[in-house]
Amino acid sequence: MSRLTTSLSRAALVCALVPTIILAADSAPEHEEEQVFQIVVTATRTLQPAEETLAPVTVITREEIERGQYQSLPDVLANVPGVQVNRSGGLGKQTRVSLRGTDTKHTILLIDGVRIHSATLGGASFEYIPLSQIDRVEVVRGPRSTLYGADAVGGVIQVFTRSGEAGTRGEVTVGGGSHGTAEGQAFFATASGNSHYSLGVGHLRSDGIDAQKNDVPTSSGNTPDESDKDGYKENSLSLRLGHEFSPGNSIEFTGLHTEGESEYDGSAWSPNATDFVQQALGLTLHLLPTDTLSVTLQGSQSQDRSKNFQDGDFFSLFETKQQQFSVQGDLFLRDSDVLTIGSDYTKDKVRSNTDYDENSRDNSALFTQYQLEHMNHSILVGVRYDDNEQFGSHTTYNAGYGLRLPHDLKLGLNYGTAFRAPTFNELYWPIDPVWGGGGNPDLKPEESTSYEISLQQSLPNAYWSASVFRTNIENMISGQPTKNTKARIDGIELDGGYRLTSQWNISATITLQDPKDRESGNLLARRSEQMATVNLDGDFGKTRVGVTAQGFSERYDDGANTLRLPGYGLLHLRGEYDIATNWLLQARIENVLDKEYEEVATYNTPGRSAYLYASYRF
Repeated sequence: MSRLTTSLSRAALVCALVPTIILAADSAPEHEEEQVFQIVVTATRTLQPAEETLAPVTVITREEIERGQYQSLPDVLANVPGVQVNRSGGLGKQTRVSLRGTDTKHTILLIDGVRIHSATLGGASFEYIPLSQIDRVEVVRGPRSTLYGADAVGGVIQVFTRSGEAGTRGEVTVGGGSHGTAEGQAFFATASGNSHYSLGVGHLRSDGIDAQKNDVPTSSGNTPDESDKDGYKENSLSLRLGHEFSPGNSIEFTGLHTEGESEYDGSAWSPNATDFVQQALGLTLHLLPTDTLSVTLQGSQSQDRSKNFQDGDFFSLFETKQQQFSVQGDLFLRDSDVLTIGSDYTKDKVRSNTDYDENSRDNSALFTQYQLEHMNHSILVGVRYDDNEQFGSHTTYNAGYGLRLPHDLKLGLNYGTAFRAPTFNELYWPIDPVWGGGGNPDLKPEESTSYEISLQQSLPNAYWSASVFRTNIENMISGQPTKNTKARIDGIELDGGYRLTSQWNISATITLQDPKDRESGNLLARRSEQMATVNLDGDFGKTRVGVTAQGFSERYDDGANTLRLPGYGLLHLRGEYDIATNWLLQARIENVLDKEYEEVATYNTPGRSAYLYASYRF
């Protein structure tokens, strides 16, 4: 029996339980509070209720981030269907985020609409994005190149920084725990007339753990013999300033800056510490010339900088600065139809002590999208034309169809194409006279085609969704020296939640996937075929508790499938108590069973860890 057939059988078993859950939900007590509809923007670049999007979207609010007591953005993402996180040594170490079995380079990270990434490594440094400054996270699964251009093969993750609201509010949080961890953060927001302001600051430090196993044989030699703790320091600041001139006409500045130091294990030919900077600055102007036309203009700049050291001595520098400008017009036709037309321009510039053949490139794009609502039918079609300075033109498409069925069921069909431009490292990295390797300037851009069918339902006390997808990637870039190959990723995502009683809620996500290299037949590196997360939360007024269980099947650390990493399961506990008016005490224990496991071969992971935090809010 094939891996996919086994996965399908397991999925069928889970799906068979759905009617039972629905019947139980219908007989359970109704929600006491009124249902709140989430508004999302990432899926279509327009405001839309999350329940109405054709693309699968997960929204994580600030309230959920605080209730989950997560320590980092990767911790938050690890609870999202279809997402797998692999960290090389704990907090603040290199982190790869796989979305629907794709590589971290296939996922775009936006901060308040500003793209942030490394043009040399590809992808974004998720480990450096400060959770203390985040208000909301939107995760859109599936290709979105028609809206965001290159690299949106697996999906788009957008982070929104904290903002001001009517009135004045603020909070201060301090705490810490295992591994010499200490953290402090403060946030203040106010609104005056038609203006709003918000400011957030944060500091996080940890002695960490020994990032890598010492002097362990590998195919490329023994690992470094550095038996010390590898710490992490992070200072962050977020700022929002906005003013509404008249209804529908406003301007807003957003800024996020984080800098710090991350230590890891190195050797005589590699660094063991990095000073980093991550920054996203954006200025957005919203105009409403008529009742049926909305225009948005945004100018922005992002920075990803890593200055690397070997035992305190300078070793290397890699910095990407991206300038971005976009203009988008949304024309509202009839009551619910929206025609979007826009243009994007980006320019990447790389600064490094490594001698690249090229150090900059730009991309110009035109895109259009049409959203139609008619009775029980939803239709979305989009097309984008990109003109890349290095790779010429690329045209991508996407189409979606939704049908509202009886009993609040919703059927969705999606099709989309995407592409990824090779990174500067993949193209121009110098060939080492001893170690070989190096870039390949003849690489072709990756191209993908994705299909999806989904079914979802929301009830007064329960919700569930099921998605089946396939992604084909042509010219996939992998290996050393780099070369083009092919991949196919088949998968199923299941997501659901149920209110057990007036005090207890349970939710779960299950991902079953078959991510394969089509030429070799091997599994893609570091992708589990089965992943699951279960959350149980209890609310007893002043006291709230929670349990999270996570499970991951075995996977391989290399594309040749010679180095197997065993599957593992983790258990986390958390609780909080309102000790007084405006005062909150939180505690959590991670990896309660002190499980030993590896996300990346030879790299250590934290054992049982405990943390305690206190917050004052006004």
